[in-house]
Amino acid sequence: MGTDWNEIWDNHPDVFVARTWQECPEDKRKAWRLPHQFTYYMGGETALRVGIIASNSFPREEDFLLSGICYGQRLSNGAKTLVYFVAPDFSPPFLHVLSKISGNIAVRAVYWRERLNPSLYLIPESNTLMATIRQPVGERRADWDKWARPLNPVARQQLVVVKEYFASLSGRRTHVDIRSQQISLVWGNVEIAEVRRKGKKFELNTKARWERSPELAKNWQKAGWVDADGSLNPEFCNTVAGVLDRLEELESQGSLRQRDLLALSFYAGAGVVNSLWGSIWTWPWLARDRGETWVNELGQWYYFEGNGQLSVICPILERPLAEACKSVILTSVLERSRLLRDAKGIRGEKLLWDGRVHWVTLPSLEEELRRWHCWLEQPEQFPVWCLPDNWEREGLRELSSRGGQTGVMQSVFL
Repeated sequence: MGTDWNEIWDNHPDVFVARTWQECPEDKRKAWRLPHQFTYYMGGETALRVGIIASNSFPREEDFLLSGICYGQRLSNGAKTLVYFVAPDFSPPFLHVLSKISGNIAVRAVYWRERLNPSLYLIPESNTLMATIRQPVGERRADWDKWARPLNPVARQQLVVVKEYFASLSGRRTHVDIRSQQISLVWGNVEIAEVRRKGKKFELNTKARWERSPELAKNWQKAGWVDADGSLNPEFCNTVAGVLDRLEELESQGSLRQRDLLALSFYAGAGVVNSLWGSIWTWPWLARDRGETWVNELGQWYYFEGNGQLSVICPILERPLAEACKSVILTSVLERSRLLRDAKGIRGEKLLWDGRVHWVTLPSLEEELRRWHCWLEQPEQFPVWCLPDNWEREGLRELSSRGGQTGVMQSVFL
């Protein structure tokens, strides 16, 4: 049974600044490309246009936020517009993001509690500004030594051999990703080998899920072990070398996905990255359970340290409005939680984050991405950096950005 929103609005006339509501017609919703999972209402007058976006369930907040902002922009057409978000609940980061919205569009949040009377509760603006994540978020990522503690003594010694072998491959642009149950050897974004915990022992195997050829993928499935002489079995090492050869061949052929190629440049510190932001910094948090999706999503960004500064990089290579919307919410997670408060560099020094998240994007996406700057009170918090047109062939030698409202282009070269 659907929710009778008209009756709810009529029963709560003091919650909104408008009294008479009209549901947004279906043809207009289609023309404005508004997602069908939400309900939209409009009211107000010429001087102040008012809209409601409502959800009777717990929505994906990045979809809810973007839909509401786009709806407000359509209603506005240049006029001052107020948009109410109505839903059963909101996360603290979502409420904090609402305090960042500015320009012609103002936003408010309203709780809808179906079984209560009254069922609508307007959230004070002061609550959105100070919304804080009070519960702990994530758990600290282990290092090699901590990961090895539950293993038996023999397995711990064998893990040292694996660690040294993984370290020997850093010259081929690999890095190590340590998680609670596995340690992965990664090339850019591509996992090529894995240590997986099995009780008080571990298993070592190559990984080739990315390979499209079934025959090659099968041939590259090799187990690894430490021989009596304290070295890894040659079959495993030769397979890892073959996998790296194959990936480098794909790179030279221009066959890598853009996000994999960009990850490779970031982790290797290639081109202009070091001069802009310094060296790669490992995201130190892991999700403790499936409910902590924020932690995993933030772990997909890139972090750099240099001169005591921590820089946060969010690549946006597709769906610019949606990805930027998600990043604005995730930025509020960083701001309203403890995740970066005690950040330390590789030498143990304290790192300071300036609150900015750098959007790295393609030239073709820049104009649409900058629409978010029109909606934010502090657009300078999200600098936009464009990759050069030839970056896939010639590497990351340059990044360019238009500074602030001046429109002046600044470019950083290798």
